[in-house]
Amino acid sequence: MIFMQKNPMQKKSMLLALALITLVAATLVLYEPVIHHKFINYDDGVYVSGNPRVLAGLSWGNVIWAFSTTYFSNWHPLTWLSYMLISQFSKADPAEYHLANLFLHMVNAAFLFLMLYRGTGFLLRSFMVASLFAVHPLNVESVAWVSELKNMLSTTFWLLAILAYGWYVLNPNWKRYLVVAGLFVLGLMAKPMVVTLPFVFLLLDYWPLRRMRLAQDQALNPQSRNFFALVLEKAPLIALSVASAIITVVAQKSGGAVKSSTSYPFAVRLENALLAYAGYIYKTFWPSKLAIFYPHPGSSSAAWKIALAAVLLILVTWAVLRFKEQRYLRVGWFFYLGTLVPVIGLVQIGNQAMADRYAYIPLIGLFVMIIWGISEWLPVTQISKYLLAGLFFGLLLALTWTTRVQLGYWQDSIALFSHALEVTANNATAHVSLGSSLAETGRLDEAAYHFYSALAIKPKDEMAHFNLAAYHLYQGDREGALREFRLVLLYTQSKTVAANTHVQMAAIYSQLGDMAESKAHYREAIQLDAMQYKAYLNLGVHLYLEGDLNGAIANLSRSLEIIPTSPAYFYLGQALERENRLAEALAAYHEALKISSEPAEIQNHIDAILKKQKTLPL
Repeated sequence: MIFMQKNPMQKKSMLLALALITLVAATLVLYEPVIHHKFINYDDGVYVSGNPRVLAGLSWGNVIWAFSTTYFSNWHPLTWLSYMLISQFSKADPAEYHLANLFLHMVNAAFLFLMLYRGTGFLLRSFMVASLFAVHPLNVESVAWVSELKNMLSTTFWLLAILAYGWYVLNPNWKRYLVVAGLFVLGLMAKPMVVTLPFVFLLLDYWPLRRMRLAQDQALNPQSRNFFALVLEKAPLIALSVASAIITVVAQKSGGAVKSSTSYPFAVRLENALLAYAGYIYKTFWPSKLAIFYPHPGSSSAAWKIALAAVLLILVTWAVLRFKEQRYLRVGWFFYLGTLVPVIGLVQIGNQAMADRYAYIPLIGLFVMIIWGISEWLPVTQISKYLLAGLFFGLLLALTWTTRVQLGYWQDSIALFSHALEVTANNATAHVSLGSSLAETGRLDEAAYHFYSALAIKPKDEMAHFNLAAYHLYQGDREGALREFRLVLLYTQSKTVAANTHVQMAAIYSQLGDMAESKAHYREAIQLDAMQYKAYLNLGVHLYLEGDLNGAIANLSRSLEIIPTSPAYFYLGQALERENRLAEALAAYHEALKISSEPAEIQNHIDAILKKQKTLPL
């Protein structure tokens, strides 16, 4: 799968191999510490460490779930299957998940290098762009965050699709086109941000492939075609993009991730989009004050900042259009602008203003502009190429050092969110996550301080109220906890958060002896989130104790379909035993025995059934 019709010259083979080995080895050495990092308490629990489906590993039921669910406001079955595959060997050990991200980043850097080299023929320039991609601090978030496996995986298939497109261009036929489309579909199934790929193909047609017929250079490529023919060629891929976009919007709306126009009016979203475009450029050249979460400013952004961002974007656009011969400038710039469109905030997902992970692919466009621009500018200057090489090497060292420092903040949640509070202002999300981390280590009063700090910034922050409810529970104040949980239900738009809240409230009502209210909340949790295995389990136990054996068996069985637990098997066995379904009860008890830490009572029930059946135990 190559772009160029001629194979690389033999004298470049060694350089090509050396460049690939250097790129991969340097990436591995730089990011090796991440393998020793922990999960963080922001999304990792939903994706892996607290997700019973993922921790159960691969099974037919889980495969079907991966393709049918829009859990956590996303449809990305390939990502779920990848997590499950890793879990098959590692369960809840974060090392293997981090290793997967690191491996994919190494692969992506290598594929980017090959893509650029095969497309342009410039080995050194391609290596320099791939090196910047491999070591730039803005990419730390994507590599160091277990939850961003979807970003890494989708980029891998995105790059493979581009390499396949170059192969297709050499000999356009439907079989090669299907390969391109298949890789594109796999990318969409990992993360829908790659919907812009057909647009990227059009840019590549303009440069470096020069398939786009323009009056001034149509003789350079006899196989070139006009713009509309090239768009028509991409029509099936565009249809895939539209379908993916529709699925994504439905999934995000169903999970409450899409913010209303009341919360973020279009004018506010447009202003923030301008600031985000400029912000990513700034952080590309000066990658400081990087944080896992940048709070959305709402309508509080200064007018001069918005104006400055707009002027910057207009000036760069004017400049790249003016330099007609430097096609790489146009391609790099519109690549940057275009690939950011799905996440720039015109449709607001979540409460962030921008996110480092969103720049993972778009940065490539800026790197191409920089490296190709400097390389073509160099011959008309008196600057020594050796001096420039030394300066580039120095730049890589500086970026590597900055990346290593940034990587250190990702070692655990306390370090990560403490740093976020240091480099951002009014960050309620960072306060909540830091408070949660402190609470997990027993530092409850410090945790409460951060929860109250979050509410001082954002009084309707549902997670701050949720964690304050847990704090009240620790103090024995059940009424205070219920009060906070009711506020969570009032403010949250997330079905997952609401479901977890109902489960917590059900447990409190159970402790208070109000079983009717407890069951009602468990049922609400199940309606909101079909993965709430604890809700099925506890509801099943309630029904068993009340004598509703059919209801108990149904709910306990559903709980076990999601994740097998000893209590669910044990109570299912008891319900089946009371129904005189002794063989089924015995099977359930044996399953409970396999995973129970307290087998004595289970063994007593097994012995009792065997006695009834007049069968001696082994």
